Amino acid sequence: MKNLGILLPKSNTHPEIGYDFFFGLKAFFAQQPQFDISFSTSNIGFGIDEDLLFSEAERMLLEKNVDALVVFAEHPKVDKIFPLGAQFQRPILVVNLGAKYPVNWKSPDYVMFITMGEMLSAKLAAKDAVSDFEITKGVNATNFYDGGYGIGDGFYLGQDEANGQIVYNFFSKHLVEEYDGKTLLTYLESNKEPMLIFSIFTGKILPLFLKDIEASQTKSILVCSSAMINEIIASDYHIESKLPKIFAYSSIDPNWKTDGFQPINDFFRNEAKRKVSSMSYLGWDAGKVLTQFFIDTSTDWKNIVSLLETSPLKGCRGELIFHAQTGHFIGEQYRIRIYNQEFEVVKIEVNEVEKEWERFIKSRSEPPQVGWLNTYLCS
Repeated sequence: MKNLGILLPKSNTHPEIGYDFFFGLKAFFAQQPQFDISFSTSNIGFGIDEDLLFSEAERMLLEKNVDALVVFAEHPKVDKIFPLGAQFQRPILVVNLGAKYPVNWKSPDYVMFITMGEMLSAKLAAKDAVSDFEITKGVNATNFYDGGYGIGDGFYLGQDEANGQIVYNFFSKHLVEEYDGKTLLTYLESNKEPMLIFSIFTGKILPLFLKDIEASQTKSILVCSSAMINEIIASDYHIESKLPKIFAYSSIDPNWKTDGFQPINDFFRNEAKRKVSSMSYLGWDAGKVLTQFFIDTSTDWKNIVSLLETSPLKGCRGELIFHAQTGHFIGEQYRIRIYNQEFEVVKIEVNEVEKEWERFIKSRSEPPQVGWLNTYLCS
């Protein structure tokens, strides 16, 4: 039997995020009877207490004697536990939305990452939006919570690479009772030319923002973050609202809700008794990664890296390859257009995504750090 330790976050605005990930992980191993797995879980709060993160990780390795540790947390707080991987020669798999820069691009031994690729999706969406729609003027639209992560920088890098320019910034308060979109509406009403609205809104504030966009009757393009487009799809906002054209990139096919990966859908319907979410897909793919360590019991990190580099994986979101320098598993991306409830989806193959990941690293060779510390969506 293999003992798997899992440190899960909590969230007030997205209380299901850790559970959906965990049940996605369980769904994977339910389909793999050759692996006898036990799960040891613990809650790490919002991911802002590095001492709690360290003590819970240490407890899993010492008291629970786990064979591998999965940690749902973000930089820079999660970095404190990284030395434990080499000290115990146990793999640590960090999972998150990919919304913050690491402290260093070079990953420590025994530490790997699998994410939703938020920052890279934003960069690709912004770059392609400027070139595809031939619109150079852009508007930043976000709030004081969602805007505190690296997604906005991804949008900036993409539009800058395509010679776009930001002409207006809209930052709202992040609480529903304090949201006020009047300044954005005024700007859009006085500027009728089509623009790209680079948008980062999630949670309860998202429908308020979309309602304002709908009321503006703008001809601009709504360029969404990955988390935002997945929440729009999950809640059918693109069907219920008369929105302008929507453009986005995501690491998961936007048809996941209706025509998604059947084993996950079956498990959530029959076993978990809950709705599937995009986080469930991340959980499944994390399970796929972990099997590599359960098949090959080598503890020599160089041998492990060699195996991972030469063994592409087939996850539920598509093909995954291991990028040894950064320790990240890179997956396919999906270019999404939505208009009049119609989807147009183009899959970007993983080898091309890896090239874009390399460009992304070079554009921020010294990863910038901000004071926004918790795990994205764990507000």
